Amino acid sequence: MNIKILKFLLISVLVFLSACVGPTTQRVKPNDAAVAIEAEKQREIALKEALKSQNRLLKIGTPILKNSLSLCKDRKRKSIGIRYANKYDFEGDYQEIAISKLGLGEALEITYVIESSPAANVGMQVGDVLLSANDKNVPIGKNASKNFSDLLKKEIKDNTELSFQIIRNDITESFNVTPVESCDYPLIVANDAAVNAFADGANIYITQGMMDFTKSDDELALVVGHELAHNAMRHIDAKRTNAIGGFVIDMLIAVLAGIDTQGMFTQNFAQAYSQEFESEADYVGLYMCESAGYNISDAAYFWRRMGVKHPGSIDKNHAASHPSTPERFVSIEDTIKEIERKKTVGEVLMPNINESVLDGRDPPSATPANRIGF
Repeated sequence: MNIKILKFLLISVLVFLSACVGPTTQRVKPNDAAVAIEAEKQREIALKEALKSQNRLLKIGTPILKNSLSLCKDRKRKSIGIRYANKYDFEGDYQEIAISKLGLGEALEITYVIESSPAANVGMQVGDVLLSANDKNVPIGKNASKNFSDLLKKEIKDNTELSFQIIRNDITESFNVTPVESCDYPLIVANDAAVNAFADGANIYITQGMMDFTKSDDELALVVGHELAHNAMRHIDAKRTNAIGGFVIDMLIAVLAGIDTQGMFTQNFAQAYSQEFESEADYVGLYMCESAGYNISDAAYFWRRMGVKHPGSIDKNHAASHPSTPERFVSIEDTIKEIERKKTVGEVLMPNINESVLDGRDPPSATPANRIGF
């Protein structure tokens, strides 16, 4: 750049800065030490709130995963119902908070025990320091959580019962735990203020915004059931298969006609049956919630609240990925009536689905696909 032009630009910047209008009051400048103390306090609150949300999601979601095995025959695992961590599971300033406020160190410590889980039933508690599993030392230090997770998976696969040694109040105690099966779709809180939830075929994500939006355990259960249904009914795999058909058309047009469709058919084919998939997730998800013991009687009113929050979803739109919220309200009310009728006559609480289709499916994809939202 020309030196004269550069000097002119710099002078112009200085002139405009000098002309900027600032505050007129004479406030007290914040004390740097006090600001640092407040920053640490806010990080502590943020960390504890994040852990609280994840624990709440596990508490509500685990019974749904456990009681939906009939729809997850090809994607299940055994677990004992604990979360664990050491200081290395936290980074930067949050590691110091994990040490000073949560009391974590080099050893792995139980940070949450899911209610009515095998671990809870035998008396394992938050704060127990994990020593061994089936006489194998629990890893310590960096990567301990991942290494212990790998160890635990192998021991659960090879044994019907696990023996643990822990330290509690400086006393070594032993517990024998029998793992139980559940659907293998981990529940994860996404650090996002948007009111949303989504599934990717391998996991279930609930945003912090949705965690805050749900007023009760029953409402959160509806969200978990909906996303579990997306995974269990293979909606993500179906969308990927549909997208392949559109991709072939895009390629043929490009080769034969020399026209770049910019993936138009791929995108449109991927959205095929999108509203139907959402309706099916509502339908199957309600059965999952009912089977797990949650109250689904007000489920439709949750969708009414969603419609009010997102007025654009009230009107019917054939191009939208989701049905309108009034459609969902009516369909959910009808599903609740269907479930109540089955309960009255003593029928098995299973969605109207051909179970032989479930039994004959190929194993699910090993890796996550594109996500599908709430």
